[in-house]
Amino acid sequence: MRSKPTLPSEAALLELIATRFATRRRDVRIGVGDDAAVVRLGGDAVLTTDTLVEDVDFRATSDPHALGRKALAASLSDLAAMGAAPAFALLTLGLPRATPPAFLEGILDGFGEIAAEYQVAIVGGDLTSSATAFLSVTAVGRPAGLRVLTRSGASAGDVLFVSGTLGAAAGGLALLEAGYRVSSSGTLTNPAGRRLVAPPAADLVRLIRHQTSPRPMVELGQALAEGDTAPVASAAMDLSDGLARDLHRLCRASGCGAAVDLARLPVDSTLEELPAGIALEPRAAALFGGEDFGLLFTVPKKRLAAVERLAARFALRAIGEMTPGSSVVVRGGARTEPLPDAGFDHFESGEPDPAARTRKPR
Repeated sequence: MRSKPTLPSEAALLELIATRFATRRRDVRIGVGDDAAVVRLGGDAVLTTDTLVEDVDFRATSDPHALGRKALAASLSDLAAMGAAPAFALLTLGLPRATPPAFLEGILDGFGEIAAEYQVAIVGGDLTSSATAFLSVTAVGRPAGLRVLTRSGASAGDVLFVSGTLGAAAGGLALLEAGYRVSSSGTLTNPAGRRLVAPPAADLVRLIRHQTSPRPMVELGQALAEGDTAPVASAAMDLSDGLARDLHRLCRASGCGAAVDLARLPVDSTLEELPAGIALEPRAAALFGGEDFGLLFTVPKKRLAAVERLAARFALRAIGEMTPGSSVVVRGGARTEPLPDAGFDHFESGEPDPAARTRKPR
């Protein structure tokens, strides 16, 4: 019996990675291959890190190309929320010895692809043998505007915005967990392996790709950090763990409350077209589903005109406003109710809402 291919030696892997991610950028003095990287920053640096772990954030059967893209996209989304321009990244890989080389190649291809899209130089990282596969990314950016955006700058009276639609990633995960798959050519198959060509198929593919290969809102983050005398946004963060949970975090950091209008939520319309048997309530997915990786931000009313100018380039929606006190509520018609601090949490034993399960392995 022919043995399955396994990873080569560490030296061979390091040479592969160093060759794959070699760069000639002037702000990279020493890149992959030495004990540490040496880069030119020329001012403040914005740093973030994110980790994806097998059976927590992905499965061994996940598409490695999409996994490589998502690993870097998650960190770039953090930089976007701070209004920073991406510059450098370090990748640490922990892989079982029996990992097929093609899986590693796919990760590197996807990681390098999104790095090229956002002009990110990959300057180092680490490589280790691990019983559980994981990818850990450190990304470095430079402030793009007058100052970095934070979660703590909102004030009562500021208007609350989100970018893009909400719940798409939750819908994509629901489809994957039900057995729907998208091929590299974009073909959608159902749990029985049959190809689907009905009109909703393209929208269902979009939901799955929103889950597996999100696009960080880097340009929007930089635009929100710019301004003549002050940034357009007063506070911002990315939507990684669900609107409800992330809004509570922003409110705590800013020392104020918020009121969200249910009628103004940009619930992804394709959630109404999910196949029979997939139980996902669209509004719950929009409120509690995670990993949409859009931006949640606040804008003082005197700077709303600047946001309107951005609306031609980005899908932005005002969904409520910041309020005095600490209450976070949702308004629907004549009713006002508390918005639970619910969503994804790595260490919570319970999940308050089914849509909060958007970080289960896929």
